[in-house]
Amino acid sequence: MKKAEAHFRKRAHKYNRSSNWVSDEKLIARIFELSGAGKDSIVLDIATGTGLIAKEFYGRVGKVTGLDICRDMVEHAKGCMDEIVFSPVEQMPFADDTFDVCVCRQGLQFAELGPAISEIHRVLKPGGTAVLCHLTAYGEEDRELTFRIQELRNPARKNYLMPDDIPAALRRQGFRDVQDIRYVTDESVGKWIDNGAIEEERMQKIREIYRSSGRRFREIHNVRFEGDDIIDAMLLVIVKARK
Repeated sequence: MKKAEAHFRKRAHKYNRSSNWVSDEKLIARIFELSGAGKDSIVLDIATGTGLIAKEFYGRVGKVTGLDICRDMVEHAKGCMDEIVFSPVEQMPFADDTFDVCVCRQGLQFAELGPAISEIHRVLKPGGTAVLCHLTAYGEEDRELTFRIQELRNPARKNYLMPDDIPAALRRQGFRDVQDIRYVTDESVGKWIDNGAIEEERMQKIREIYRSSGRRFREIHNVRFEGDDIIDAMLLVIVKARK
């Protein structure tokens, strides 16, 4: 947890500009839609960060609670939620059956996945909905390079995810009606790696991986070299499930 908190403390000031998906209105609206949240829903936004997901719910539901471990990130989330709680997702300080909806975008790769999913299941009310959205590799063909890039870009990461990893973890925990939606996002690698938390040496290694990557990786990721930048069609998998 300390490693992730330190990483995001360095990233907080430029986080909202670090990736296209961070502020993608279509993606954020899709997460809200899938949640099924209504005007009386009690919602938990896990790894709320700068609050852009919580903000989509705020004022449209009964209550929005944000959960995070990094106070510097949450400094940028004022006015986006009803309350903020600082805690790791693996040990949430909430009673059983508290929330109608739990959402998380790009947070579980920094957590112990099994305990985190168990806690999400515990704090959801029976019939409650989880919507979890994370970057993954596309499949076995791009797995090695994708994970190497992710490790260089974010050394605080604990989990390197394949498309079925979170759906499988939810099913093991007893969630039902599990469905996943693929969402492709064109990302500027230059912007994505200049996140404030890694040194130039790591950024250069990432650029070199793209430049030396094989034809199949470039096809899968629709890699484009545009001037000094590189564009990568990255895969997000949005998973919806019910308790």
